[in-house]
Amino acid sequence: MHRPDHLQAAKRSAQSDIARALRRAEFVLQYQPQVSLEDDSLCGMEALIRWQHPVRGLLPPAEFLPLLEQSPLSLDVGWWVLSEAVRQMGEWQAKGLTRVKMSVNLFPLQLRSPGFIEAVADLLTHHGVEPRFLELEITETAALTDGDESLRVINGLRDIGVGIAFDDFGTGYASLGTLQHYPITTLKIDRGFVRDLLTRQRDAAITRALIMLSRDIGVTTIAEGIETIEQELTLKMMGCDCGQGYLFGRSMPASDIAGLLARQPVPAAVARAG
Repeated sequence: MHRPDHLQAAKRSAQSDIARALRRAEFVLQYQPQVSLEDDSLCGMEALIRWQHPVRGLLPPAEFLPLLEQSPLSLDVGWWVLSEAVRQMGEWQAKGLTRVKMSVNLFPLQLRSPGFIEAVADLLTHHGVEPRFLELEITETAALTDGDESLRVINGLRDIGVGIAFDDFGTGYASLGTLQHYPITTLKIDRGFVRDLLTRQRDAAITRALIMLSRDIGVTTIAEGIETIEQELTLKMMGCDCGQGYLFGRSMPASDIAGLLARQPVPAAVARAG
């Protein structure tokens, strides 16, 4: 059985490794396609961090991001992700590739970071990217924590033209009414609801309600974790706008995404075999 002091020491050691990885440029971004359920075109992508560990190989975010959630180090890692994603968008757009929205996840501390709105605006200007092509993803928990300040920052980001997505909505304590108080542009339906969509009536009912309310208030819906054609067709019949998941393609390097952008519109089988 691990003693608390040993656990804290292990956590500090892991965070030190992450800080070192940031200095050594061991982090990379991959991008997962988001596909329109209406016409199979590419409607966006999500930037996802990976750690090219010198010993353990390519690590997914679940292996290290939980250690950062409330750590000051999350500000540095989060800013690197955002900066690299916007830089990459600017590079693609400068090459004349089709422009689609890029989603980037925020850590909770980033929402409360002084000057964050201005820093995002400067970053977009520096790389020549229009704000409407950037969408920042926040969890409902992050939005509801320190609600007034979070709402101020979200409003400020919307004022400069940046989109806001609620990620994992429905898995926490927020109610459907919460959606009406935040100026979000996208609602992401959690993969847990999608996984049991065809077998649990409750999950299907919640998913349908989220889609209907989002449509009524002018918010785009993206369903995460779509793995089967049956899930895709059910969500399409419910009126969901876009989908993301292994059915359409796993996360991929920037070079592969550039190929998709070059031949937009992209069929839904972005990489169905992948």
